[in-house]
Amino acid sequence: MAQQVRDDLREQMRSGSLAAGSRLPSEPDCCRIYGVSRATVREAYRLLEQEGLVEVRHGSGRFVLPGATVLVQGSVNLVQSTTAILRDLGHDPQIQLIGITERTPKPEEAEVFGLSDADTVLHVERAYVSDGELLTHAINVFDSKRLPAPVDEMKWTASVAEAFAATGRDISAGFTDISATLLPETLIERYAVPPATAWLHFSGPLFDQQRRPLWWSYETWRSDVRVLRVVNRRDPDNV
Repeated sequence: MAQQVRDDLREQMRSGSLAAGSRLPSEPDCCRIYGVSRATVREAYRLLEQEGLVEVRHGSGRFVLPGATVLVQGSVNLVQSTTAILRDLGHDPQIQLIGITERTPKPEEAEVFGLSDADTVLHVERAYVSDGELLTHAINVFDSKRLPAPVDEMKWTASVAEAFAATGRDISAGFTDISATLLPETLIERYAVPPATAWLHFSGPLFDQQRRPLWWSYETWRSDVRVLRVVNRRDPDNV
């Protein structure tokens, strides 16, 4: 709910309804507007502060910072699903299943999922394609015991994030390592991708609201599809 409140306020900033310098509703007013608890409102406001979109003026309230509209238009919420990010960017992604295998977990995967060397993980390889063009190549690694449905009942050509969300387990947090990479030859040939195209590789786990692991993601994005913006902000209260 906090993310939904945050997202609605971000949309108001993007559209100009909440312009730079505007005061956000007080916590009690926000509770009434969205029908949520005060704790939820405080979490939503904390998320906006982390993104560098609002500032707290003690005794006065919270205000939209200059440049917030530009920041919202240029940013992508890192805890969205791949499908949601691509839709927000104006694409109509079709998910193609490339393959599913079982394998021994890598050390970092085993640590996140709480597995031993004797356990296995599910290695699911998929492609996100729009108008015949490859936008994202994804390898998602799951502990099959934690899936929202049995393996053979999962719809791998649909959003896995939405399948987890249907059971009350939304993406809430994660951490990601980002690096430049080249696309494997097999994918270049399969999707007729120009070999000189630049790609960004994202690797890291995602967690639900209770910090339970959802999956480990290895995603390769075409660099003209996904652009990241880093917000540098100094917090005067934590110098």
